[in-house]
Amino acid sequence: MPVVTHGGVSILNAIPLGLGSSCAVDINVEVDASYGKPQPGSALLDTITKFFGERSGREVSVIVKSDLPQGGGLKSSSAVAAGAVSALSSLTGLDVDIPVLAAKLSIEAGVSITGALDDVAASLYGGISICDNTNMRILRKIPFPEGYVFVLLPRGPRREFNPELLRKRWPAFKSISNLLHSGNYIEAMSRNGLTVSQALGYETDVLLKAMELGARASGVSGNGPSLFALVKEGDEGPAMELFSKLGTPIVRRPV
Repeated sequence: MPVVTHGGVSILNAIPLGLGSSCAVDINVEVDASYGKPQPGSALLDTITKFFGERSGREVSVIVKSDLPQGGGLKSSSAVAAGAVSALSSLTGLDVDIPVLAAKLSIEAGVSITGALDDVAASLYGGISICDNTNMRILRKIPFPEGYVFVLLPRGPRREFNPELLRKRWPAFKSISNLLHSGNYIEAMSRNGLTVSQALGYETDVLLKAMELGARASGVSGNGPSLFALVKEGDEGPAMELFSKLGTPIVRRPV
């Protein structure tokens, strides 16, 4: 049976502080693993299959089915990494720390700056994850508050960006981390999404308009370019209409 993981939305971008938080959304990635010559693939999958192949002494391969745009900020790489490591661990019988190994191999493959342990954990377990990405520690796993849905504008791949644009705004992200630690996850999500938008030059005016139209949070997920608005279930219309001016939005539930 394939391993199913999930996409996600950022609550706290991990680049400035090393502390990161994400929540899972109902966009699935399926990964199936088998023995055999690996197919040429992405740097991430090549790195993961090489790791398990060398340690198991047999060639291994994975097949990925994903509805997520690559490089869009909706945690596609983390979902693939989590699924591939989980599937190959089960296939080979190798006892590994699945989320930590997926994060470390993501760094090795060059697809993540921090390893995105928070994204990997949310992808695997659902709900909200809070992680110390610097020291590869999962700090908390908690359910997402009920009664909300996400209006998402999937886009990708992202353009090149300079992570220093985020790091130099560390005081703002420190303030957001305080909201996170106090349990104000929705406010943290909105503040993070808007701060990333301002730092990286995305459509902050659209995101503020989403808030005016009733969204409880809005912003850029990850490092963009995908956008999100968190709304009460049943109140998706205004955000859908707003995001429709930029692309094709979808509605997904937290997982």
